[in-house]
Amino acid sequence: MKHHALALALLLFSAAAGAEVKPLPRDQWPQSVAEAVPRILSALLPMQRAMIGDTRKDSLFLMQGEWGEDVEQLLGLHHGNTALVEATCGHSCTVDQATLLLMEASWEALQH
Repeated sequence: MKHHALALALLLFSAAAGAEVKPLPRDQWPQSVAEAVPRILSALLPMQRAMIGDTRKDSLFLMQGEWGEDVEQLLGLHHGNTALVEATCGHSCTVDQATLLLMEASWEALQH
């Protein structure tokens, strides 16, 4: 039953994410997780915030396709924001690894 609820939530999240995410200008790219999380959260619709907050942390990777792509686009992770990627991981890592860590940090912020 939990799998059905998660699948429905992912479908609703995808439908709500139909709007194109506008990337931040290069001079506004966050350089740390602390700077990135508020930007990520402000780009979410209230319904998306609720769905993410209600998702189990170990299931966030299932949202990496839709939400993860939005995070990458918003923060310029595929367009040169290597400072944020390295700051997020604490060392050199892939954009996908950094994105998941940023998603987890955003999820954590929604838990408080």
